[in-house]
Amino acid sequence: MFRVLLFSLSICGLLTLSSCYQNKKNHAQLKSPSIYKAWDARYRYDSDNRQLIPLYNNHQVGRAWGRDQEGRMNFAKYYDGEGKPREDLLVIHKQKLDLERGRRWDELNQMRIMKINEQLLGNEEEVREAEEEVSSDEDVKDLLPTPFIPTGLDMNMEGGEGGSSPFTPMLLEEETESTGPSPFLPLTP
Repeated sequence: MFRVLLFSLSICGLLTLSSCYQNKKNHAQLKSPSIYKAWDARYRYDSDNRQLIPLYNNHQVGRAWGRDQEGRMNFAKYYDGEGKPREDLLVIHKQKLDLERGRRWDELNQMRIMKINEQLLGNEEEVREAEEEVSSDEDVKDLLPTPFIPTGLDMNMEGGEGGSSPFTPMLLEEETESTGPSPFLPLTP
């Protein structure tokens, strides 16, 4: 019985040791995350393209970026552990700039609207004050002109007793004394 117990313990120990060995072997085969490589990367400056490129074991790893002559970002990418571009960060950067620009525009627009409203309210108050001053003056009625009502116009359009309608064209002296027809009249067939 003692031998059976000893034998089973030895088999159990061998299985445990072999599983630990396999676990260490599998653990050694696993790659470390690419972010660790990006953290350990060293940057190289490409002066021709104005770009900072992170290198780790001669592979591009991590965030690379570049700027144009005016200092605006024109290149931004994230490279994975094998040096392949994984993500275009320039799109994200432009979206952030657009959001910030929109937020600032909204703030300035609200300030402009408030300023216009203040000016309009100020003008309304000035108009009210002027109306109160005018209504308080009793001599205002003397300053207002009398309304003009035209009198003596004959609106008869038919031209009754030898009179002509005010809307008929007047003959010019040249037309009555001219030898020929007017050049502006339609041609006769």
